[in-house]
Amino acid sequence: MQDSFQGSARPRTAPSTSDVLQLILREKAGGRITLRDLVDAMGERAYGALLLLFAIPNVIPVAIPGWSTVFGLPMILFAGQLATGLHRPWLPRWLADRSISHKDFEKVALKVLPSLIRAERLLKPRLLPLTEWSGERAIGIVCLVLAVVITLPIPLGNMLPGLAVTILALGLIERDGVAVLLGHALSLVSLAIVAAVVAAIALAILKAILFFLSGIFG
Repeated sequence: MQDSFQGSARPRTAPSTSDVLQLILREKAGGRITLRDLVDAMGERAYGALLLLFAIPNVIPVAIPGWSTVFGLPMILFAGQLATGLHRPWLPRWLADRSISHKDFEKVALKVLPSLIRAERLLKPRLLPLTEWSGERAIGIVCLVLAVVITLPIPLGNMLPGLAVTILALGLIERDGVAVLLGHALSLVSLAIVAAVVAAIALAILKAILFFLSGIFG
């Protein structure tokens, strides 16, 4: 792991998320890293880390069929647990034991860590009620709705919702209520855009059906 990523973005009483990722890289050198390892290392921040992990790929513009569904379904699982108040994420064994080689994990980390460290410099604990018990439930509900939208085959239905989940996850991890408010606002915007796209598609289909019927019975 390169030394340029060492150190937190600001003084903390607990390791930052970027610190934890670097610790995993050091401790698992030469081995494989499972999702269970990540959850155990993140501790009380596991929900935010898991949502962040599966949200980020949806922000990346790719044209792979089923991409959003693959990453959206785990988000539904974890957001639903957060919404119901489950203290610690529950992972089915088949998912907890999914692993990635240290080399591949490091490639991802080298791409993610610079942006994550920059985000950590901006985020800080504030407006704490928005990230405490009731606030966490609200984040879980919003992320659950967004995750469902992400899994559906809707044009433009994954990038903005994925970005909203990413911001909410960072706010949850860093206990930053300002980030949470921004994430909620972006959630409303993304849902409005998705609704408009769905309405436009439905209207186009209806017009096509009416045109077809008019050709038969006209």
